[in-house]
Amino acid sequence: MKSLLFVAALLAGPAVHAAEAAVSYQGVAAAPATAAEKEIAALFDRWNAALATGKTSEVVKLYAANGVLQPTVSNKIRATPEEIADYFDHFLALKPKGTINYRQIRVLDENTAVDSGAYTFDIVKNGKPAKVRARYTYVYEKINGAWKIMNHHSSAMPEATKDN
Repeated sequence: MKSLLFVAALLAGPAVHAAEAAVSYQGVAAAPATAAEKEIAALFDRWNAALATGKTSEVVKLYAANGVLQPTVSNKIRATPEEIADYFDHFLALKPKGTINYRQIRVLDENTAVDSGAYTFDIVKNGKPAKVRARYTYVYEKINGAWKIMNHHSSAMPEATKDN
């Protein structure tokens, strides 16, 4: 709940002090500037590597026990580890590999951070390569010394582009 209050405060305006890393949406993601930003950026790499294992359990362990997943390719919000696992049981069958296209990192305090932006997934759908472009937000909280995903929202881009 503390993380959600931080996010609400962050969205409320400039009174909240946060580290921010922006990258060009048109090009390759620029490297985060501070050590804290680099640490948060690495959490997506860790999540993406877990996807590459093809093992649901490797992905689910990155989420907090009370984490929430609002997934890209399902209408159902997942609010338990079992529901999150059910989503990844199906999503991993697509052999997803994510690439960050645009990113904003906000380190809210030493135990809370937000990584939001746009990413593209290369997937295999019906035996053919495909791309899914989406917006994302990860809210991370450090729990017992380890970063966990408290909230992960991902939604497909609503406007078609030449890539999708």
